[in-house]
Amino acid sequence: MALNSVNNSHLHDVVFADRHYINKLAKLKDLINYLDKAPRLPNQNFFMLIRPRGFGLSLTNEAIESLLVRDEMLLDHLQNKLDNSLDLSDLGSYEVIHLSFSNPKANTLSSFMLILQETIQRQCWEHHVKNKGALALVSDLRQQMLFLICAISDNSKKQVVVLVDNYDVPIYSVRNIANPEERQQALALYFDMLSAFRQAGDRVKFCLLAGHVKFALSNNMSEGLPHIVDLSFSNIAATVMGFTIEEIKQSYEKDLARIAPQLGVTTSEYLDALQHCYGGFIFSDAKQEVLCPYSISRVLDNEGELYAYACDNHYTFLRQSLDEEEPDLNWLLDKDGQDQLFLEEVDLFPKGKQFGSLLLQQGFVSVKKITYPKADDHIMSWRYCYGLTNVEMQRAFKILMKQARPELRELAINPRIYHAGEEQYAIVSDKDHA
Repeated sequence: MALNSVNNSHLHDVVFADRHYINKLAKLKDLINYLDKAPRLPNQNFFMLIRPRGFGLSLTNEAIESLLVRDEMLLDHLQNKLDNSLDLSDLGSYEVIHLSFSNPKANTLSSFMLILQETIQRQCWEHHVKNKGALALVSDLRQQMLFLICAISDNSKKQVVVLVDNYDVPIYSVRNIANPEERQQALALYFDMLSAFRQAGDRVKFCLLAGHVKFALSNNMSEGLPHIVDLSFSNIAATVMGFTIEEIKQSYEKDLARIAPQLGVTTSEYLDALQHCYGGFIFSDAKQEVLCPYSISRVLDNEGELYAYACDNHYTFLRQSLDEEEPDLNWLLDKDGQDQLFLEEVDLFPKGKQFGSLLLQQGFVSVKKITYPKADDHIMSWRYCYGLTNVEMQRAFKILMKQARPELRELAINPRIYHAGEEQYAIVSDKDHA
């Protein structure tokens, strides 16, 4: 299964295009079986997965859906790419509710509620659920979602899997609502809608919420989904998204052999440059490094030219939060003895150490060192040292923090001297800052 680039808006585009293909099927099946079958406490079938932009979260959810519903057209084409027969006998077969949130423009409580209602209505159309006006008579979003789940499960005689893309978008979009009380009411509406997944009981096999920021899923007005298993920093999901350097070396051998001489370096030197520019992402204590799929795809589309492609992302929530708070981040970078920050929740208006968690979740910062406790140590947990992830994210960070002008995005990265020329874009005065 190719999970590679946000350049491709749909999974079918990736599989049918025969470009930048790395097979992640085995790891994806392991993840699905973990979500489906791993031993757990009752009602612990709700999972979260946070990744930086460019790691193909939406494509991953599309792939999970395609495998669970047995999308024949996609699976037939995938079979043609495999050396062996495509075997899905070890995977369950379920109905899938796949919610996907883009950036809503709602700035009032009523417009926010309308967006959530329209999301449920689209699922009714996609699953051919005839509500006969039932939804129109129920203003409670939780009851509307519960009606949808029950109808799909009862009609198909199957359990339902719920996949949510960009689950965090409705949460941080609530910042657009000026009235603080209405903001909390809007969050409660969303959390109530999510709580239907739990209230549906055995009809829901499992639920996976994917996004770029970890927020709490309950507040004083709604219990929401208070118990979520976070797989964002775990071995089972560490390399499902993202390319290892070995995968790039094996899959793109011909491309690398052609590109490297054009840039005046050997293939080995070019691989090292890719690692320094786009690697360094670590999503488990096993410290398995992966590279950003979006950036690697952009590199290959650009005949191997190295740029800070991540600067094209808007990072709206992070940028707004930094501008409002102007936090001191000296405590975060290259300091030993830090807590595990990746799995911490971030408030709607972050403060203090939450900016460390936010920068980790957005990919600007990554784990550089883990200190494991010894038998005679007084510390009980592992400690971490964090640093800027790679050359690309260092440049994006400088622009975000207004330490460099946005034109730094246009400076090609020298595959031998990674930071050559960056000083020309440094902001050194108020005039440059403007």
